Amino acid sequence: MKILLIGKYPPMQGGVSAKSFWLYSCLEKKGFQFKILTIQENHYTIPSINDDDSVVVINNKEIPWHIPKTNLIDDRIINAALKIAENFDPDLIETNYLWPFCKDALVISKILKKPLLVRHAGSDIQKFYNDAEFNEIINFYFHQAKAIVTNITSLHLLEEMHINRNKVFCLPRYIPDPAIFSPSNVKKTFDILFAGKINYHWRYKGLEYLLEVIKKKKLRALFLIGGNYKDEILDLISLNKIEAYIEIFDFISPDKMPSIYNSCRFVWCWEDKEAIEDFSNIIWEAIFCNISCIFNSYVAGKIETEGIDKSFDDLLYSMNAEELMDFSFSHHDIISNENQNRKVHLFENYIKANIELYGKLIN
Repeated sequence: MKILLIGKYPPMQGGVSAKSFWLYSCLEKKGFQFKILTIQENHYTIPSINDDDSVVVINNKEIPWHIPKTNLIDDRIINAALKIAENFDPDLIETNYLWPFCKDALVISKILKKPLLVRHAGSDIQKFYNDAEFNEIINFYFHQAKAIVTNITSLHLLEEMHINRNKVFCLPRYIPDPAIFSPSNVKKTFDILFAGKINYHWRYKGLEYLLEVIKKKKLRALFLIGGNYKDEILDLISLNKIEAYIEIFDFISPDKMPSIYNSCRFVWCWEDKEAIEDFSNIIWEAIFCNISCIFNSYVAGKIETEGIDKSFDDLLYSMNAEELMDFSFSHHDIISNENQNRKVHLFENYIKANIELYGKLIN
């Protein structure tokens, strides 16, 4: 099967990009073929990523003075997608993020007369759902698609939009490959890891608490960060005079993340309720590497909803801000590979569900 993705993918950073990268990496081993068309964003692009012949990247480009104002990104995406399709001849068009990609993927699917699969992200719907005009646009996209992939968090929103239930598929959430995300005996260089975008919602990630704990306990921390507001975090670190305790990296390719997890004792997964209601890839990936996650009660509710069972409880630390300050970060290294059968089962179910869906769409 040949799939053309028009959407987020490395070097575009983010959870959607990473989960697409890992899903496609697995399916390629099973005979699937992929071509990907993505774009770069100044503050959200992974630097120094290896070239991939299957990936075409639309770069930022200065657009001639024009009225009405336009960045012509849609025209450039459609043009590039048609050039890819000339030789690739895809069986299916896929998009994993509504804006700006879904309308372009829809145009290509109509031109090529190929089915369109939409995998929306949580933020796609939640940021625009309460605006009546954008709600209509989302509804139009979903009605035009042959299938929409959703998750347990967002399913109720699609039900409220009265999307044809026969084209809505609630698939298992992204599960990392246990052959890749696995424990390691490497030295734990850092006490705690924070990895994520510093965007409009960064203040809902509990970073003020984290910086306070790093300062109080003199923790060794690794920050993998980027985004429009990265300088605000750098200013806070400087204000707290804790530069010596924190090593800061730019975004990295998803395939480098297992070694990053295994270099840390804990991963920071804190979120406040006002953030986008979705579930971070980082929690599952850390668990599969047997790295402990620190979070608050809001994230604990998500973990329960997502069905992370009690066999992983030893890696899950839910606490409030006061408990966080008293928490001992001299946690013993967990280097065993317990629950391996459970991890393999979860991963195989995730891959199987996606393969079955692809089969339905082209048969």
